[in-house]
Amino acid sequence: MPRTAEQNQRLKEERRRALLKAAREVFARRGLAATKMTDLAAAAGISYGLVYHYFPDKESVFAALVEEAVRGGIELLASARRRPGTPWEQLHYVCTRLLEGIREEPSIPLILVQAHASESVPAVVEQALDRYSTQFNRHLEELIASGQKAGQIVNVPATELARTFLATVQGLALTQIFPQLRKTPFPSTDTILRLFKP
Repeated sequence: MPRTAEQNQRLKEERRRALLKAAREVFARRGLAATKMTDLAAAAGISYGLVYHYFPDKESVFAALVEEAVRGGIELLASARRRPGTPWEQLHYVCTRLLEGIREEPSIPLILVQAHASESVPAVVEQALDRYSTQFNRHLEELIASGQKAGQIVNVPATELARTFLATVQGLALTQIFPQLRKTPFPSTDTILRLFKP
């Protein structure tokens, strides 16, 4: 019996998700410049031609991953702000979720680092990254500023604290590159946020 249009759409979405999941690992390991569409097809377990059914080139796959990652961060901050509790509890939630994300998907921060640092990143990716990163930083700074108004976060410029927070989390993500460091436990959220206590 032939599949319905709904079943075909669901299958297409599942294959696209599987392709993006496989692509995260390949790009994290090889980088954008060294990755080929054949690598992505092999990692996803689909035919070379089928990859082009979803994306016209590897840069489009990379762009989709970068946008997905940064949007996820913005959504995390927005959901934290909607949660009941103090700004400190919301920041604690954000930090905890980011650390969990690094443990579960260590490839995502590595792709974001490549997107920021690589000269081979297409202009469309750079523009999206700038736009979403600016939005993410603004939300983080607003959360920190509200914590400062409540007397829960140290009175240092919110831009400096936001940068310190991101550098700490991203630095921890980069330690996932080193096999010997992967075996050591991450610092807890409380250890990281101790820097922000008044």
